[in-house]
Amino acid sequence: MNGVRAKRRRALPFLWLLLGGGAIACLFAALYHGDAETLTVCLLLLVAASIWWIKADSELLRLWRLFALAYFCVLPAGQLIARDEIYLTLLPEQNSATITWFVLNIAGIWVMNFWLLAMRRKCRASAAMAAMCPSAAVVSRWVYGYAVLALAALAFIYLKLGGYAQIVQLYADRLETSVTTNDPLEGLGVVQAFANTAPLWVFVCVTLRPWRSRLIRIVAFVQLIVLGWLSSGVFGNRQGIVFVVLFACLIYHTFVVRISRRAAKIIGICVAAGGLAMLPLKFGIDYSQIGSLSKNFADQRMLQLSMGPLSFFLFRDLSRFDVQVQALDSVSKPGYTLAMGRSLVGGMAAIVPKAIWKDKPETFAREKSDIVRETETNQSDETTLLFGMPGEFLVNFGIFGYLLSFIVLAWMIAKITMMGGGSSWR
Repeated sequence: MNGVRAKRRRALPFLWLLLGGGAIACLFAALYHGDAETLTVCLLLLVAASIWWIKADSELLRLWRLFALAYFCVLPAGQLIARDEIYLTLLPEQNSATITWFVLNIAGIWVMNFWLLAMRRKCRASAAMAAMCPSAAVVSRWVYGYAVLALAALAFIYLKLGGYAQIVQLYADRLETSVTTNDPLEGLGVVQAFANTAPLWVFVCVTLRPWRSRLIRIVAFVQLIVLGWLSSGVFGNRQGIVFVVLFACLIYHTFVVRISRRAAKIIGICVAAGGLAMLPLKFGIDYSQIGSLSKNFADQRMLQLSMGPLSFFLFRDLSRFDVQVQALDSVSKPGYTLAMGRSLVGGMAAIVPKAIWKDKPETFAREKSDIVRETETNQSDETTLLFGMPGEFLVNFGIFGYLLSFIVLAWMIAKITMMGGGSSWR
């Protein structure tokens, strides 16, 4: 067994060298054919080198490095080469905002690296954290209360909207009209917020118990898909299933039993395949017409993309490159007024009913809609584009806020690692 593991470890550097060499070759090929600027290629390589310099001494950091390489390097490079514009004008590579975005990522990654180094020292000094045993986690009575409340909220939504079949029809009608102005869940913000958490609360109640038979564990994971679909998937929201499964696996890995690398890879592949399989649902395309998916997608969404719906999945669902560059361009203009945390307060206050707090702060939808209003092609009053945590921090606190988001991420990774016992931080 040890010999097999040693061979795998020796094979990994060669695999990453092969993948890295292939990515570099693609970049230089794009540069040779005039599809990429020299400065952009240099910045991409610096970002990749900075990410790889982070010491990945925990499973979470290894996963984050892979995610970061895709998020900060591969997907932005792909969108710049393909020139795919998805409801938003793509700023050119020579634009100062595009260059600044890459530079800020390099600085942010190094800030994150130094913060992780400091947190490692704190982790070593904390004997209590190191001695923490994941199997000691026990569910409190409050968790059962939250689970019942979340399930009741989900039942209330179905009763109010007329049942499952009616909800399916309401979502189809929304796709035919407008996803921004036609919202069947309007006025149910608090109820929906509780309902969306139902799968995780039930998962915690079932798994963090002294009795943990194999059947109970299977039921716990199956209900994630079932309740995730009923609370989010039926409304066209894939995140309510994908992220629920990922968070549940994190809870299981941290507090119940360590998930092996092989199992983690299988789960990752299944989650990615599930996200892709739900693409037709998101676009309102019947599965019987899967053969003409690209054509139907282009007709319904009025988008001509290099890879059709796959471009949408890669450059809109998985990436925030174009919107963050647009936000950076807007924030850099003279006279722009930063939100200074108002949108963050508005997001937390969103669950408070207006009857209780009439003059509560607006959410981030106000700022992001103002930023993209002149460049967004669908000309909606309130945009549905997502800016990500770095984008929202940028609009609230400027350049400092963008770098601050990397510190917040490093703190979260360190805390999660400590919760797992910190044994991998040596």
